[in-house]
Amino acid sequence: MYPELFGIIKSFGLMLALSFALGMWLSVVRGRVHGVDAETIMDLVFAVLVSSLVGVRLFYVVTHAAEFGAGGSFDPWYRAFFIWDGGLTLYGGIVLSTATVWWLARRRGVSFLVMADIFSPGVILGIGLTRIGCFMAGCCFGLPTGHACGVQFPAGAPAWRIFGDVSVHPTQLYGSAAGFLIFILLLLAERWRPVLGATFGRFMVLYGLARFAEDFFRYYEPEQRMALGWTNNQWISLTLVAAGLALLVVRCRRSREVPSRDT
Repeated sequence: MYPELFGIIKSFGLMLALSFALGMWLSVVRGRVHGVDAETIMDLVFAVLVSSLVGVRLFYVVTHAAEFGAGGSFDPWYRAFFIWDGGLTLYGGIVLSTATVWWLARRRGVSFLVMADIFSPGVILGIGLTRIGCFMAGCCFGLPTGHACGVQFPAGAPAWRIFGDVSVHPTQLYGSAAGFLIFILLLLAERWRPVLGATFGRFMVLYGLARFAEDFFRYYEPEQRMALGWTNNQWISLTLVAAGLALLVVRCRRSREVPSRDT
């Protein structure tokens, strides 16, 4: 676990910055292929940066309200704005940034599905990178395990404070590996059969399935579990899978009926 590099650089922050930089570069390159100018891409990337940071923190605060002045919390409410203290939920960023892209794409007169297809590989690549940052920071850890894949975090780490000197699933690395694999699959699938909106649909399906499976091995506070003992993120994952499948069905049917509309 290396929460800081060289004693001054936050490892998670570094990986987050790297993910946005690579995502921006990849989106500009992909934008040229889809006929979208670099200025439009850069404007939307900045909007995604801001909205995703707001979203990841907002979703965490809403689902952990007792930590921020509600229900007898020991922390003052204004600490909800201290994003550097940790406490981020990825799905909040995905939902809010997607809504932001939809709104800005409409204002710019650009197809939302075109923009979603452009951004999806960069988003999942960023997830793969930031999960490495999570592992280095020690957050988002898994449940105890006796398997060889288990990792024992040092004293003082979040996992150590919960479970003590036991090995836990490195769910951060599971998520990172899934992110890199999905990134490759998205790019390969585009060569197989390019259909407008299909890359975005595949992103939703593949990431939703990966996150749903990952959460069976990840530690959550008891209050974060809902019906069937599944986490709120697992239920969101299933919704994401359903939405992605619906989009794929609609777009693939439309491409067969009117092929020229997807060129």
